[in-house]
Amino acid sequence: MNTKYGPPHDSYAAFLARLDAATSSLSTRAASLDKALKAVSLLLEPYQSAVRKWERRRIHVARQLARHTGTAQTYTALDELHYMAVKMESMLRLRTLHVTEKLAVMQGRREAIDKSLLALEVCRGKLNSSRMLSQDRENLSRAFSELAGSTGAAATIPDPGLSRGLKEARDAVILAEALMEVKGH
Repeated sequence: MNTKYGPPHDSYAAFLARLDAATSSLSTRAASLDKALKAVSLLLEPYQSAVRKWERRRIHVARQLARHTGTAQTYTALDELHYMAVKMESMLRLRTLHVTEKLAVMQGRREAIDKSLLALEVCRGKLNSSRMLSQDRENLSRAFSELAGSTGAAATIPDPGLSRGLKEARDAVILAEALMEVKGH
């Protein structure tokens, strides 16, 4: 640490700010997507209900056609009703399928956002831990430097064991940090 030029630049702050910006952006998208999911979900039930109604009509008219013993004109009218029921049921099933597919895509996007938000939160925690570790290392180095290079009465009595002890402590801190980085903590 060079105190001649003031405190060192906190590079962690810039990274944390980027994480916060990404989290804010994704949270806004998640809220918007949640509203859209609710709106599209509201469409699904009416389409499903309409499919069931037209299916019942188609089945009912098909039974009437199968039991028909009346005139050709009545048969033609029933046949047209059956054709209309088949056509409407098919169209509504297709719309239901499109809405269901749209919902699946939107839910996939929401899951991706949740996964990214979790990853950002984990990263923020690791970065804060690393920041604290770096600050602790700086404080420890400063304390070691002050103890090893202090002036005054204590400096008149040489203590070679202190220098060795301080170096071992510094090495232990560095090894512990390296292990945490390797382990991903």
